[in-house]
Amino acid sequence: MMLVTLLVTSGPTWAQTPAPAPAPPPVIVALSAQANDDIGLAVLGNGSARQSVVIFPAVAGEVAEVAFRPGQTVRSGQVLVRLVDRAERLAADLAAARVDAARALATRYEGTRGTGAVPESVLDEARAALRAAEIELDQAREAVGDRTVRAPFAGVVGLSTVERGDRVTAETALTTLDDRRELFIDFEVPEAHLARIKIGQAVTATNPAYPERSFQGAVAEIDSRIDPVSRNVRMRALVPNTGDVLRSGMSFQVQLGLAGQPRVSVPELALQWDREGSFVWVVREGKAVRVPARPVRRAAGLVLIDGELKPGESVVVEGVQRLRAGIAVRVVGNGGAARTGP
Repeated sequence: MMLVTLLVTSGPTWAQTPAPAPAPPPVIVALSAQANDDIGLAVLGNGSARQSVVIFPAVAGEVAEVAFRPGQTVRSGQVLVRLVDRAERLAADLAAARVDAARALATRYEGTRGTGAVPESVLDEARAALRAAEIELDQAREAVGDRTVRAPFAGVVGLSTVERGDRVTAETALTTLDDRRELFIDFEVPEAHLARIKIGQAVTATNPAYPERSFQGAVAEIDSRIDPVSRNVRMRALVPNTGDVLRSGMSFQVQLGLAGQPRVSVPELALQWDREGSFVWVVREGKAVRVPARPVRRAAGLVLIDGELKPGESVVVEGVQRLRAGIAVRVVGNGGAARTGP
């Protein structure tokens, strides 16, 4: 019997080499930039004279004279309208005569003081009668004064609603009076911007009647309440009426420049979102770093963010899909620096 010897030998051996490391994902970056969160706000407003009243007579009567022209500039205390006052003047003259008689009697009684000729009680009655007569005279003069309507302050009068001979009552509007050397402009601002606006802040107003002209003023008053429906706050700006071209009731577009806090600006493409919130990828020392970033405001393709990001850092704008925190990246393009402000 033939013996067959099988020689078992081990197969060839190969050295095990590690798998090549994946190439760093390519990314395109842009530089973050310093930016101020400034806002230019434009709202509509309505103009009104700094002082503006409707003139009414104090009493009823017949118009004797209209002493102004529409559009006339009048001084404080200037006569605007006179009512017929003959009866009131006669009553004042009669009251003056009574004062003279009462004063003469009281003076004569005073001359007898200490002689016993006139009792003290009679002297007291004479003094009281003089005082009463003086009060009646003052009342009569007030009645005469009520028949003359005067301007309560300097300004420009409007159209007259009455003519000589008209009968008027205390409810008859005679004219209007505006002190329009300065104009108030009332407008509303969203409550989100309230903290940025202060008394004295500069405003610029424009009106359709003067499209090529702007009027400079300042915030003069801020309301103490927020409208619960519109969520706006009412404000009032004071604008000098140079050249007397503005009128009460005009509409204005009011522009305010609202200064904000310094922020960091990045392109909108750099801002990412996931279940944990918003963030940006930053390339630091050749590696991807996830930096939480809260968007503050967007404008013109940029976003102002609040986070631990400094101006001048490289933020990833393309190639974010393959990024993980801490992996090396290969910058293949630079999108440039974000502009310094939106």
